[in-house]
Amino acid sequence: MAVDVQDMNAADQLVSEEMTQYFAAVDGQAGTYVLGDQRAYSVRAPHVDRNRIFGVHLTAESADQGIERLLEPFRRAVVPVTWYVDPCSAPRDLVTRLVAHGLELRYSLTGMVKGLANGRGEENQEPPPGTVVIEAHSVGERQEWMRVVLQGFGLSEFRDMEPVLTDTGVTSGRWRRLMALENGTPVGGVLLFAGDGVAGLHWLGVPRSFRSRGTGALLSREAVRLASEAGYDALALQANPEVVALYLRMGFQKAGEIAVFDWRPGIGVVTVEPD
Repeated sequence: MAVDVQDMNAADQLVSEEMTQYFAAVDGQAGTYVLGDQRAYSVRAPHVDRNRIFGVHLTAESADQGIERLLEPFRRAVVPVTWYVDPCSAPRDLVTRLVAHGLELRYSLTGMVKGLANGRGEENQEPPPGTVVIEAHSVGERQEWMRVVLQGFGLSEFRDMEPVLTDTGVTSGRWRRLMALENGTPVGGVLLFAGDGVAGLHWLGVPRSFRSRGTGALLSREAVRLASEAGYDALALQANPEVVALYLRMGFQKAGEIAVFDWRPGIGVVTVEPD
């Protein structure tokens, strides 16, 4: 997907498309709902904390009915769902409508894009002393990558995440797991998602005891380089507030904001009893 990162509409579209492809890949088979001539994706994952609704495009006239139709399976099953409103979601007042339908805003992410024009990735820089980046291929390497990433996010106790992070995208090759080793010790990891025409950066995790050494920047630069070598025109990501400055320094441009909403049983509209 050729994109001019200075064109906000093009950058927004890239962020939206990458996020849609990534969620569909990580969570398994997405249910695609066609509401009239509009579209939305809904995923019931094996673990209820990763139920998602995303890539929603509704008309202003049918939006309220569409919202209820998309929420109904989760309300009926009495399980939570997270709804992502990306820069291309429609209608424009979708955020306001979701609040009216009983969803709560959890946090916001910043969409960001870096152009890789003419096959040029990130400029070479010296890695921190004694540090190298490898691609985790074997089962053991993927498990080490998973452990250091979860530690970086403070999620080491979330054991249900382990098979997702170690097994997703192995056969398809869409998940490229990059791990930083400092004198042989894993000190951080990041995921390069290789989608159809889009590439994305996810799961940048560096444990607290290994931070402030340039490891996160090193991993990000390697992801940029590999995306460029693979022929992608741009790399997209959805950044937490604390890492936006890092990516700006690396030449990423801000795209639109992504609002992350939750519906949970017991809040908002009365739930439907399960079958």
